[in-house]
Amino acid sequence: MKNRQETIKHLRSLGELLDSRFKGPFGTKFGLDGLLGLIPGVGDIITTGLSVYIIAQAAALGVGSSTLIRMALNVVLENAVDLIPIAGNFFDFFWKSNSKNLILLEKHLAHPESETLKSRAIVIIICCIMLALLVASGYVSFLVIKTIVSWFSSMTLD
Repeated sequence: MKNRQETIKHLRSLGELLDSRFKGPFGTKFGLDGLLGLIPGVGDIITTGLSVYIIAQAAALGVGSSTLIRMALNVVLENAVDLIPIAGNFFDFFWKSNSKNLILLEKHLAHPESETLKSRAIVIIICCIMLALLVASGYVSFLVIKTIVSWFSSMTLD
C-alpha cells in the first residue's frame, strides 16, 4: 500500500511540475508543459511522453480502461490543439491535461465503480459525437462533389 501512495505522490508532483509549478501574471499558474511546448517539436515530444507515463502509471495502479481512455483523450486534445500555431502554445498554459488526469486517477481510485460508469458514459458520448461529425463530414463532402459535378456538367453543355 505504501508503494501505491508513493506512486500517487510522485505522479502528483510530476503533474504539478508539468502544469502549475510556476506563477505568472494575475496569479495564473503554469508548468513545464507550456514552457517546453514553446520549443518546436522537441518540447511537445517530451511533455507528451511524460503525460503518457502518467497514464501508464495509472494503468499499473489498476485504473479501468474507460478512465484511461478519458485520460488519453485529454492528452490527445492538447496535442491536437498544439498543431495550431501560437493558439496551441497558449492552450498548453490553460488546458492542464496532466492535472485533469490526476483528478481522474484519484477519483477512480477512491470510487472505482461509479467512476468507471461515469467514464464509460463519457466515452460513449464522445464516440457518438465523433460518429455524428464523421457522418456530417461525409454528407458535406457528398454535397461538394455533387455541386462540382453539376457545375462541370453545366459548363460542357454551353
